[in-house]
Amino acid sequence: DLITTSHYTICSSFPLPCPAGCRKTVKRGDMSHHLATCEEELIACEYLQIGCDSVIKRKDLNKHLQDEKEGHLEKAMKNISMMNTVVAKICLKESPGPEPPFRHWLCSKPSCYPLPPLIIKMDNFDNMKKQNTEWYSAPF
Repeated sequence: DLITTSHYTICSSFPLPCPAGCRKTVKRGDMSHHLATCEEELIACEYLQIGCDSVIKRKDLNKHLQDEKEGHLEKAMKNISMMNTVVAKICLKESPGPEPPFRHWLCSKPSCYPLPPLIIKMDNFDNMKKQNTEWYSAPF
């Protein structure tokens, strides 16, 4: 009958098979909680934000993280390098558009982390020193 059929489609206690395929039967009202911990549920890699687009079963996550350790490190280093380039462009005022309001904060080094001394070779050092001009280097 109609009442019974509609009740089964909305009843929070109605048992349903897990859609992830773990073969458990779960109450409709508990399904979201179950899927949040189900070992068969497909999840994105923890390193999605740095470029790993792998989708794996929750039970296989640790194996994926172990197997892809070097790949994740390479992706992280690539992202850090790109961010350093962006920061350098902002500090050197090479980025297009208006100056970001956080530029001063971004470009000033914290006093508790001094930079190591740098040894560099500069062409026309004496002339530039005499002219008292600022020196810039392209990011590398």
